[in-house]
Parts: sequence; structure tokens; C-alpha cells
Amino acid sequence: MAGTFHRFLPTLATAIIASAACTVVSSSAAMAGTVVMPDGSIRYDFGRRPLPVLICKPQFVCDIALDSGESVLNMAIGDAGHWVIASGKSGSGNQTPHVFVKPTQVNVDTNLVITTTKRVYDVALRSAADAIHPQISFFYPDDYAAAKAAAADHERAAIATVLAGTAAVGPDKADANYKLTGEPSLMPAKVYNDGIRTFVEWKTMPLELPSVVAIAKDGSATPVNFRVVGTKYVIDDIGTSYDLVLAAVNERHGRPEERVAIRHQ
Repeated sequence: MAGTFHRFLPTLATAIIASAACTVVSSSAAMAGTVVMPDGSIRYDFGRRPLPVLICKPQFVCDIALDSGESVLNMAIGDAGHWVIASGKSGSGNQTPHVFVKPTQVNVDTNLVITTTKRVYDVALRSAADAIHPQISFFYPDDYAAAKAAAADHERAAIATVLAGTAAVGPDKADANYKLTGEPSLMPAKVYNDGIRTFVEWKTMPLELPSVVAIAKDGSATPVNFRVVGTKYVIDDIGTSYDLVLAAVNERHGRPEERVAIRHQ
């Protein structure tokens, strides 16, 4: 197969490994952005060299698979006398467009330009009696890099929001349906959750900061971790029952335990 590719693809200095079960090519070819997929098709990195080439056997239909979600607008072929082209779709909801090509004789070369709602594809077409890769497809490194960067930005923003103690939703969408009872000196101004975290907020923080415990249905209490951000506690969980507890002091000037019950209604 190496001889075939060297004859018809002189731009590929390194022959693609001849194994339909192999998902990668030799290291130099992989760097060039060309991969033989498990089904034997060839995947090109869009916008990278080598430029895409589809080698098709005469009187057989070959396939150019495009990106899911884009639509073909126009197709222009250099040699309409020796090549037949048609478009189609596949997948759930017909989301993946395809362009089908068929050469009518051996050893004819031309090019095909496909315009879509997202891109312009320029594909070299060659016919050969011993062609063995009936499909080409594309990977989109620029789109992947942009999506990865956007995901990283979203993650950084989410982390910044968490560290800043900012709710993930606006005040009008936060769940503030909590009943507060107990010691006035510990009483928060409001308690709410954003579907991810619980916020306990004071106008002015108590002189002594209470601990937080989660109250189970059987009445047992479990200490809860929280962060102090400004004048509020941020609890990285949503519970239905919390208590703010300022422990009793049994020294000379003793103080009884002080507690505020927070119950979601």
C-alpha cells in the first residue's frame, strides 16, 4: 500500500501505516495532521497540511464526511465530465452532512470545492483502480482549541465565583425559603442557596463566630465546613437543616450555649 500512496500522494512523504485496525499513523504523518481511522477512512486536520485528498475507485462511490451541524451550500467540481457528485446526510436528526463522489474512469484528477454554513473545503480528487480508503473526514483543531479555551475560562470564572462567595444565580432566583429561630445576637440577616451552595449572611458579623452543624432527621448533628467571605458563611452544600452554634463557656464568667436554627421550608 505504501507504493500506492507514494504514487498518488507525493505530498505525503511518510506512508500511512497499512492497518485498518490502527488508529494512528507513523509519528511524522501524525504530526502532519493525517490519521487512518479504525474503519480505514482517513481523517485530516481541517486547515492544516497536507491538503485533503480523496482517492476513489472508478464506478465506486466515495464519501466526504463533514462537520456535524453544518450544512452544504454549494459544490463546484473541476471535471464534471468524469466525476459524479451528490450530497447527503446522516446521524440523529440528519446533523452530519456528506458529499458523495464517483469517478467514471481511472487516472483522472480534479478538485472539489464545498462551501458550507461554517467553512470552505478544497479537496483533491483522484481515481485509482487500487484505491482502498473510500472515505475522508475532518478534525477541527482550531474549533477544539477554542472550545478548550472557553471551557478553561468558564472553569476559572466558576472557581473565582466560588472563592468570592458569589451565588451562581441572581437574588431573584436564589432559594431563600428558610425559617430562622434562636439567639438574636447570632441571627443572620438572610439565608439562601443557589442550587449549589448555601449562604448565611449577616449585616454585621457576630463578635464571636459560631460553628455550623447539619442536623439529621434523627436529631444528630454533624460539623459542617464553611468559608468566611466578607459578612457571610459559604457552605459548599445544600442541606435542609443547619444550626449555628456558639459553644457554652464554663469558666468563671460562664456563658450558656447559643444557637440559631436554620430550617428550609
